[in-house]
Amino acid sequence: MTVFAKIIAGELPAHFVHSDEHCVAFMDINPMSPGHVLVVPRTTVATMAELDAQTRRHLIETAVRVGQAQQQGLGSQAQHLLVNDGKGASQTVPHVHVHVIPRYPRDALRTMAHILWHVTTLAIPSRPSQERMEALGEQAARIRVAMTTGR
Repeated sequence: MTVFAKIIAGELPAHFVHSDEHCVAFMDINPMSPGHVLVVPRTTVATMAELDAQTRRHLIETAVRVGQAQQQGLGSQAQHLLVNDGKGASQTVPHVHVHVIPRYPRDALRTMAHILWHVTTLAIPSRPSQERMEALGEQAARIRVAMTTGR
């Protein structure tokens, strides 16, 4: 069982911003920028090609909605949608997931460095502090509100 399957099953904690019958979206525990969200299908498959077309479309549509909610709820100006599609693409969890990484004014160097580290698998996950977990919870709440109200 992947770490994402355990989160979906409620066996591991996460700050959710969205949940439906096809996918969930929750805060990345090692964010590349404030408000970084993972959109994950409920089906445990490693690559996008293994998903049925309807779920694949829904996953991307949900990622777009999360990006809009990040802009509305957190004040980001844009977002990167990142998929490491398989082990050869530096996928560290063999469960499809779309990173929705918000971008803010003047964050280019820091955020791009985090993305580069992630893609090249140089980033070593660290155990999040209580302060980081509280910040993730606050960001999740703001994104969740924006997703449900459109503001």
